[in-house]
Amino acid sequence: MSRTKNIIPEFTKDEQDYIKEHANFMEEELLFFELRNKQYTYEYCAMEMGMSVSAVKKVSKKTISKIMKVIRHMDI
Repeated sequence: MSRTKNIIPEFTKDEQDYIKEHANFMEEELLFFELRNKQYTYEYCAMEMGMSVSAVKKVSKKTISKIMKVIRHMDI
């Protein structure tokens, strides 16, 4: 089993919509974001996305980076 952090986000529907609207996700990043918000594992995401788990982890890093940029600019 991988020791990589496999944190599943718990965004509300409104937060998910806001992030999707402002993050400028590429197609694979958006699919990854949607799958993870449904609490699917990296392994399941890899199967659904047709790529290896290591490739999904690269998509994850890009996606998380974009999410963090959006969150920093959110009006809280």
